[in-house]
Amino acid sequence: MKFTTIFGDVIDTPCIGCVVMDNSKFKEGRIFQTKLWDVSQDFEIPYPGMIVISPMRHVSNYMDLSDEEMHELHQLTIFCKKACMDIFDCQKLAYMFYEKPNGHVHFVIIPLHGLVEINDKYAVLSELFSKAPTLLNDKQNMQRVVTAIDNLRTYFQNITL
Repeated sequence: MKFTTIFGDVIDTPCIGCVVMDNSKFKEGRIFQTKLWDVSQDFEIPYPGMIVISPMRHVSNYMDLSDEEMHELHQLTIFCKKACMDIFDCQKLAYMFYEKPNGHVHFVIIPLHGLVEINDKYAVLSELFSKAPTLLNDKQNMQRVVTAIDNLRTYFQNITL
């Protein structure tokens, strides 16, 4: 299956999560990485600060996460929330969990900082997916994505787990 990242990389793989985790692709979007988790800008939707937290090993079922992974995920989620609230000056975030068949479990954090109007609070991700082509072709938006990644990387320099 072929995927195209927001930075134009074409990746052909059955599991995009595993390819992103191996550090050979999507380096531009990486924010922070531990031995257990990767924190990156979403590779499909160019919405500034849309963070994806993925396990470093292939896990397709939430129940297969270890206690150590769960603990660190909790810490990363709290830190991501603080980072988004500070960097984007927002008070609300959307959180989503994905468990796709034959895919990689991942967690998505979206700062609701008003760059894109969300009409249905129950369909944040589907609305952002539908607006992705417009966001991708908006040079100002793509610059905001790059700036957001840089700001998040700087913020994450202060994390200790």
